Amino acid sequence: MTSRERVLAAVNGQTPDRIPFSVWHHFHLVPPAGRDSGMAAAELAFYERFKPDFLKVMHDVGYEPVEPVLERDDWENLPVLDPQKGNFGLQLETLSDIRAGLNPDVPMIDTVFSVYSYANGLSGGRLLTHLRADPETVHKGLSAIAESLALYAGATIDVGCEGIYYAISGANGDGPTRAEYRDHFLKYDMQVLHASAAAPFNVLHLHGYKDLYYDIALDLPANALCWSDRACDVSLAEGRASYPGCLIGGLDETKFAKMTRDQIVAQARDAISQTRGNSFILAPGCAIPTDTDPALIDLIRESVLDLVAH
Repeated sequence: MTSRERVLAAVNGQTPDRIPFSVWHHFHLVPPAGRDSGMAAAELAFYERFKPDFLKVMHDVGYEPVEPVLERDDWENLPVLDPQKGNFGLQLETLSDIRAGLNPDVPMIDTVFSVYSYANGLSGGRLLTHLRADPETVHKGLSAIAESLALYAGATIDVGCEGIYYAISGANGDGPTRAEYRDHFLKYDMQVLHASAAAPFNVLHLHGYKDLYYDIALDLPANALCWSDRACDVSLAEGRASYPGCLIGGLDETKFAKMTRDQIVAQARDAISQTRGNSFILAPGCAIPTDTDPALIDLIRESVLDLVAH
């Protein structure tokens, strides 16, 4: 199978020729995107070195150009961003260049951070304080962010992505309550995911380690679900029992750089056992450290190839 065929087989509940895998890390380039950044070349070199079955492009650009939200009334002034301009436009340039240089049989997805993620960042962590005091005003800003992200998500498909990697922060015990997340943010997550719903490979990533609100994933439209299963209280086996789609994970990104060869191989085999290898893609639960020894990353591919050989 080609990588595309392999990934889509896993996504669609069919049996691929082997377990697909992927891996990613931040490149910390300055600037982080655009044709002058070197980001496209870095991602293409990463792919050629490790040959993951799908390339998850790292998205390190901020939600700009937008002024910080310091006061509650500032939420009313947030504009809807044109995805072809500013930082999003630079990221689209990068995606276009990667697609032009990437094997056409390899799926590519770009990270889209959630409405909560951007809103909390724009407000310097004041989001929940403002929301609890004046939800009507804050929702005007949240709606503008959601529309901006939906436009950007659609634009990534236009430049050759097979979907988005929608990363939700805040849906855990370190953010709003479970009820607050459902009441104030879930509809915006749906809006963004619907914007890329026609694509075949949309991944929902639940980011966090403490009291993950895993159940919200059952309400959101995506083709695959990824979370830090080794570092939180929801295992892959629990996910397989409750989530009908494809699961991505199995490797502990928080410890990966310091793990031994045997530990990485053991995690890979255990992950495949927990999911029975059905609709499963082996990967870290989130980005691995940038300075990880490439020989350790090689073990991910070697693990899935070894299972085929035996």
